[in-house]
Amino acid sequence: MEQDASIYVFHADTQGLNFRKAFKDAGFYLSGCCIWKKNALVLGRSLYQWQHEPCLFGWKLNGKHQWYSDRKQTTIWEYDRPKASKEHPTMKPVVLMAYPIQNSSMSHCIVLDPFLGSGSTLMACPQADHICYGIELDEKFVDVIVKRYISECGDAGVFVLRGDEKISYDKAQK
Repeated sequence: MEQDASIYVFHADTQGLNFRKAFKDAGFYLSGCCIWKKNALVLGRSLYQWQHEPCLFGWKLNGKHQWYSDRKQTTIWEYDRPKASKEHPTMKPVVLMAYPIQNSSMSHCIVLDPFLGSGSTLMACPQADHICYGIELDEKFVDVIVKRYISECGDAGVFVLRGDEKISYDKAQK
């Protein structure tokens, strides 16, 4: 991670203390906590139903942080949540992911998403003129990401490498 890079970490509010400790223990300065205020509640087992999701924001301790927006940005981010998704339980809207990317990095920078989930960051990066490197541990979500990307962005340049062979995603599915 570059010395002037920012880090954003979405998490369940019930685990906020654990995430804040991990953030600090990993060597990051916690600048603040932004809140994604959703347009509708997320039905769950809690007595109060969640309608928000926190996102820690910071950078490396002793890093030289860069900011690429004006000083009118707030910690409350109001974006509609995607309709219930069978593909991924915590799908984020692409526009939500593009917002902090544009605020915290120059065009053509690399954005790393080590928990790519449903691929929202992958789709936000081209819209914000950035490059996305993403990783997803769960192979079923990798298929969700690829299918969602193809559906929203087209299949140009989408392929699978098997050894030295480069094959189209459609052909690899068969």
